[in-house]
Amino acid sequence: MYTLLDFKDKNLADYLNSALRRHGLDSYVLPSGLGPDGEEIFSISCLQSSELKQGRHLIYSSRYFLNDIAPEAASELREIRNQHAQGILKLLTSKPAIIASALAMTAAALGYIFDL
Repeated sequence: MYTLLDFKDKNLADYLNSALRRHGLDSYVLPSGLGPDGEEIFSISCLQSSELKQGRHLIYSSRYFLNDIAPEAASELREIRNQHAQGILKLLTSKPAIIASALAMTAAALGYIFDL
């Protein structure tokens, strides 16, 4: 089983799951334990990795899916998309990524200067 998203609100998880199922995704809402604050966590899960890929596309990049759901759920989904984008940006601007980039640029510049 592959977990697509985790939610504290069961109603939101059920609604987004029904929207995903309308778009052809075979997914289920399952309780997955308790969060650090003691609230129950509900996960939208898929049985196959291909469905997980399709679900990620719908959640993170499909405008059609965003326009198809209710405004309250759409605002939550926009927030999830923003958090996802910020996570990627944080990885790209992390210290190890900047060091690797600087080393690659130095190697390219030295190769260009010395005709290597």
